Amino acid sequence: MAWHTTNEANEDLSEIGLAGALAFGLPHSRRYVQRLLDMFDTLAMHPEMAPERQAARQFVRLMPCEAHNILYLIRDEDIVILRVLHHLQDWFDLL
Repeated sequence: MAWHTTNEANEDLSEIGLAGALAFGLPHSRRYVQRLLDMFDTLAMHPEMAPERQAARQFVRLMPCEAHNILYLIRDEDIVILRVLHHLQDWFDLL
């Protein structure tokens, strides 16, 4: 399996990287974003690793990673990363 990101997930990753660089420095921010990307790889290899949860419009899978939640779907042979949201954000309303 492979993973793909939505435009929203790409924006989330950009914001995470920028906020991390401003708050903690560029090297730390790069390592943090890399940990998220590594989790994408793990989820692609084990797509049912995270439990399914009912969102407003569909069932999604939610995997915690560091201070963020990765929300994704299994589509055919791949996973689609919908959003990467801070664990304090209300993911239900943001999907």
